[in-house]
Order: sequence, then C-alpha cells, then structure tokens
Amino acid sequence: MFSIRFLRALKPYLWPDKNWLLFSLVMAIPLSLLRTGPIPLVKILIDEILLKKDASKLIYVPFAIIGLYIINLFVRFLHYYSVRIAVVNTNRRVREKMYEHLIGLSADYFSEKRSGALLSRVTADPFHLDSGIASLNVLIREPVLFLVLFGYALYTNWRLTLLTLTIIPALGWVFSRSGKYIKSKIAEYQEWNGESYSSAQEAISGIRVIHLYNLAGSQIRKYSDQLGTITRLLLRISKMEEIAGPTVELITSVSIALILYFGGKAVLDGEMTSGDLVGFFTAFGMMVNPIRSLSDINSKMNSASAAMERIEEFLSWKPRIVDRENALRVNSISRGIEFKGVGFHYPDSPERPVIADVSFSLPLGSTVALVGQSGSGKSSIVQLLTRLYDVTAGSILIDGKDLRDLALDSWRDQVAVVSQDVFLFHDTIFHNILMGRPNATPAEVREAARKAHALEFIERLPKGFDTVVGDRGMKLSGGERQRISIARAFLKDSRCLILDEATSNLDNESEKIVQIALEELMENRTTLIIAHRLSTIRDADEILVLKHGKILESGTYDSLLARPGEFKRLVEFSRE
Repeated sequence: MFSIRFLRALKPYLWPDKNWLLFSLVMAIPLSLLRTGPIPLVKILIDEILLKKDASKLIYVPFAIIGLYIINLFVRFLHYYSVRIAVVNTNRRVREKMYEHLIGLSADYFSEKRSGALLSRVTADPFHLDSGIASLNVLIREPVLFLVLFGYALYTNWRLTLLTLTIIPALGWVFSRSGKYIKSKIAEYQEWNGESYSSAQEAISGIRVIHLYNLAGSQIRKYSDQLGTITRLLLRISKMEEIAGPTVELITSVSIALILYFGGKAVLDGEMTSGDLVGFFTAFGMMVNPIRSLSDINSKMNSASAAMERIEEFLSWKPRIVDRENALRVNSISRGIEFKGVGFHYPDSPERPVIADVSFSLPLGSTVALVGQSGSGKSSIVQLLTRLYDVTAGSILIDGKDLRDLALDSWRDQVAVVSQDVFLFHDTIFHNILMGRPNATPAEVREAARKAHALEFIERLPKGFDTVVGDRGMKLSGGERQRISIARAFLKDSRCLILDEATSNLDNESEKIVQIALEELMENRTTLIIAHRLSTIRDADEILVLKHGKILESGTYDSLLARPGEFKRLVEFSRE
C-alpha cells in the first residue's frame, strides 16, 4: 500500500479544509449503514416471508428498498461533495505553492535544469497528486463500510467471520509488493514524462530552426524514443495492476469457498437459518468491495505518493540569491555604481571563470559602454549588476554599499533593462507596457508609448492598446517589440538603465526609430550599454573593452580609436 508519509506531507495543504474532511467522515457512517440496509431485508425476505409464505408482508420490501436509496442519494451527495471541496482546495494550494516557489528560484536553476522538466514539476506532478487526493473519499468511506459489514457478519456468526479473516495476511502481502513496484515505476515514468515535456517545449520554441535545418526527422525520433520508454513503463505498471487485481480475487475466492462449505454445514446443523447464511454471504460479498476498491486505488495513491516526493524535492530547492538579514532598502542612487575586483564563475563550472578582476565605475548620470567579442563577459556583467547571480570574488558597490547588502526588490526597482531578446507576455500591448509599473494610469501608459515612438504603430492596429501580441510578442515585428520594451522602461522610470545590444537584431529603418527612442530614454539616467554596433556608442563617457572576462582597454571612442588595440581592431572589422 501507499506510504503514510504521503498523507503527512499533504497535511499542510489539506489541513485548512479539515472540517470538510471531518464532515465527510461523519457522513460516511450513515452512508455505510444505508448501503448495508438491504442485508437485513434479505434475511427478513427469506426467513419471514418466503419460507413462511406470508405474502402480506411482501409489499413492504420494495418500498423499503426505494426509501433506503432515496435517503442514500442525499447522504451520498453530502459525503462525496464535501470531500471534493477539500480535494479541489488542496490541489489549488499545492499548485500555488509550487508556482510561487518556481518564480522565487534564482536564475541558476533555470540554466541548470531543462525548462520542460521544470514545467513537468509544476503541471504534471500536481495532476498525479490530484488523482490520489480524489481517492481520499475511498480511504474515508470504504474502511467504515468494511467495519459495519464486519460487525454484522460477526454478530451473525463469529466463527465463520474469523475463518474468513485468514486471507488478510495474503491480501496485505499482495498490496505491499504491488504497491512498492508500482510506486518505483511511476517515479521513473514521471521523470521520463518530464523529458518528453522538455522535448515538446523545445520543438515549439525552435520550430523555425527545425524547419530551416530539416531537423524534423531527428526530433521526431528523439521524441518517439522517449515515448517508447514511457510506454514500456506504463505497460509494466499495467501488468502489475492486472496481476494484482485477479490475485486479490483469487485469494478472496478462498473465503467464498469456506463460507459456502462451513455456512452450508451450519444451516444443515440448525446453527443458522437460511436467511442468516444469505445475509452473511451478502455482507461478505459487500466486504469484498472495499477491499477491491482499496486495491484499485493502490496505484493512484502510489502515483500520488511518488508525485508528492517529487513536489517535496522541488520545494526543497533553495534560491541562492536571497536577501541578507536586515537588508538595506535603496530608494535612489545618489553617487553611482562601482565594480571592485569582481570575479565570477557559474555555480556548476567553478573551474571556468567568466569574469576575472574587473573594476570600473559608473558615476551618477554617466554612460559606460561594454564592447568585446562574444564570450568576453559583457552579458555576465549585466547579470551581476541586476543580481541574477552573485559575484564569486570582489564586490559591486551601489553608493558605496555592497549590492548583496541591499534588499533585492528595492534594487531591481532602480534598474530598467532593454535587451536584444525582448520578452513580451501573451497579453495586450497595454498590459505588456503596464508591467513596467503596475499601478500606472492608462494616461501614463499612453505617454510612455509616445516617448518610445510606439504610439503611432499602436494606434494603427485595429484594437490599438488592446491588441494581443501573441506568444513572446510574435505578432509584432522586431522593431515594434523593441519599442514596447522601451515604453515599459519609460514607464518604470528607473534611475539606472541597461541596454543589452538593444538594436542588434533590427533592420536599418527600425534601428533608427529605436535609437531615437533609446537616446531619449537615456537622458538624465545612469546607463550601461552593451554595444553590438560600435557606431551607437560614440557619445559614451567611457568605453570598456573586454576580452576573456578582463578589461583590456578603456577610454572614450576617439581616444581608443586613436591608438592600436582591441577596440580599433573591432571597429575596423565591423567596417569590412
């Protein structure tokens, strides 16, 4: 059978609805009595009516049966519906907790784990959990029914009842062995199901690459192999379920055989009436149903138990980027930003430093540009400044205070990022801009769009600001998406601005419009620019040239171009 640890782990989510569960438990008692109601009626029918041939009482039997089931209708509804309330609410709490935890994880988890595997944790695991929670009504109701039936059987003939209990150890062995096997295979199934989620998500995200490089065949084969493994695991689970069920019935048949023999002998010896034997046999037959029900939910509960273990493991992941105790809140930047001997490597690759001993200043109101070949460390500096990762050496100072001593949310309120990879949510243009400052008014959203030179194209759309941009904003052009991102930054109105190759993927016409919007956005802001097109940083106060995670050169555009070096080489290369 399933581990009781499942119920203990579920308790925090289930406990707020304990009253509904208790009510369901209370309703299980009259429901069980109602379900056993026909048994004494069968005894009366045989002993008092059929054997005595008393037709006058026969008319009462069908009315009694109908009356029992009318009452059963209402009691059954109260029993099932109350436990369903607990099930639905519990499932919601688990999903909310997992989603909240997912959002709170630091960036390194999303680089280490496949996104599809994370998606499987948040969506598929609660689904498996749901089937187990829904089976709680069986765990409440069937044992009560079994006890009522057992009490009746014991009252009717205690010797015959004890004789039937000899099958309990064998049933326990079947449940235990099959439960452990099913749980282990379901855990494997859930892992492989996560892999298939990842493959499907990668195919959706990379569909253009798949088509352009004719990768459909290899991707289909990969997905098919994963489904093959999943199918084999499901068949193994099904095989055990289909063996366990008939085995339980075979063991139960031993009790049936004992009842028929020793019960028949008791009637012949005058120790029981025919009605007693039929009633006892009916009670035993109904006692088999709870046992069979528990057998049927064995796989569901073990599936839920395995899912709960994965959920607990997921919830045990701790974000590495957290506020220190008594973290300082920052409401503005008064002096500027300083990188002081900063070093960094990714948590899973300590042997490969990405940045080494980087030092520079970003004074208030200044513009500093980072240039260098791909892999030189430019984007890593941005990730450290926004504290998606923490430095592994040195420090980043904000007005002289270590960034790690500042409250994370208050610091990120001071920073706006416009990057080459614009992410728009599958929502309206209005709500995508509003994410810059959720409490802004419609007039402020409109003004931000105007400043970003986005208002003209927005108003040409049939639904204007109410236009849904599609997944990742794919219904808009690159330039339009970028201007929505800039509008979001205008609305946020942060003092520190990061431009991460914001014009690198645009055509010439779109780049000119976006560049004008960016220049307006940069006014009176402290700006860090990662430049792809070097012509866009002519007016930067300082340019830092990076290579292999180190600063090779620094200076203004003209001073760097005037002397031989990496920057001059990059400029000449870009002109070719």
